[in-house]
Amino acid sequence: MITGVIFFIVLSILVLVHEWGHFLVARILGIKVEEFAFGLPFTQPVLKLKRGETQYALYPLMFGGFVRLEGEEGPSNALASEGKTSFWERGRKQRMIVIAAGVMMNVVLAIFGFMLLYSIVGVPVRRVERATVVEVQKGTPAMTAGLLKDDRIVAVEGRGVTANEFPLLMKSWAGIEVRMLVERGTGTYLFEGIVPGPVQQVVVQLVPRQNPPEGQGPVGVLIANYPYLETVQCSILKVQCTGKIVAAGVESTAVWVGRVFEGLRGIGKSLVAGKAPEGVSGPVGIYRLVDVVSQGGVLPLIELTAVLSVNLAVFNLLPVPALDGGRILFIWLEWARKKRFEPEFEKKVNSWGMAFLLALLAAITLQDVIREGVGK
Repeated sequence: MITGVIFFIVLSILVLVHEWGHFLVARILGIKVEEFAFGLPFTQPVLKLKRGETQYALYPLMFGGFVRLEGEEGPSNALASEGKTSFWERGRKQRMIVIAAGVMMNVVLAIFGFMLLYSIVGVPVRRVERATVVEVQKGTPAMTAGLLKDDRIVAVEGRGVTANEFPLLMKSWAGIEVRMLVERGTGTYLFEGIVPGPVQQVVVQLVPRQNPPEGQGPVGVLIANYPYLETVQCSILKVQCTGKIVAAGVESTAVWVGRVFEGLRGIGKSLVAGKAPEGVSGPVGIYRLVDVVSQGGVLPLIELTAVLSVNLAVFNLLPVPALDGGRILFIWLEWARKKRFEPEFEKKVNSWGMAFLLALLAAITLQDVIREGVGK
């Protein structure tokens, strides 16, 4: 239940911010907004409210949203055209700005999300790998000595150690007491790495076994290299820190834009090769991701919202009819041919694009369901 509420809130933020971009720029340019809606208009709205010239509506299929502009699908009536409030009457530049505004607002949301995150956890300086205890096995020297899950092993007898080196090092010290410097404390789990919270350093002493039971090492722990982020605390309320936080937010957004494009290239290669693309998630997959991330608290959810906002921005830029990128492509083609397309033709092509997108969404959702079923 809680995950469902969180999922709905995250989805609402992403969609409403995107559509608000179209709405805001259209209003600034004096274009009449006939409807601002959350959900897809395949049924009657469950809720509608008229304010001024705009109807605000909520539709049952809440996997999207839209802004309906006067003259968006062709010439408006004569009265509206004379008033210059029609989208159809505007030049290519203004129409392109209105269409691109949704994508830009998702980019702004991503930057703001990362900025908010870094103002709390600190601005990332670098990422380091640390040998981290994944599991402590029962009845072993590690358990007796007091090693705990998520402990970071800083040094063994004064020497830094990686997860790969640790088993060999313990084997070489078998039968001899070893002193380990360990960092202990909670952290915030982010996509980029773990941001440590308040930590304490403790010294653990143990004697590695010379002949451990089968399936156990000399110490009796599973060790892995976990990525940790070293950060510098910097409040966005301080003028001298604002620049650092803004720069970090823009940089992280740019990094994720690159990752999304790289993922799209991978999907394209898989489709060309006749393989099912991996790493693609629909509503079910995103719901599962929200469920996992929300267990880490509010901060990972802020980061997830920023990352999903980047994904939505890039996806909407694809030159597919019915998406913002497809509509922008129509304007570029209009410029190249020096002539407007017939409204009916553009409407028909966008309908085909919408049908394709819905079929794709259904296929991805089915893949998510099968994946979740297999994983249980």
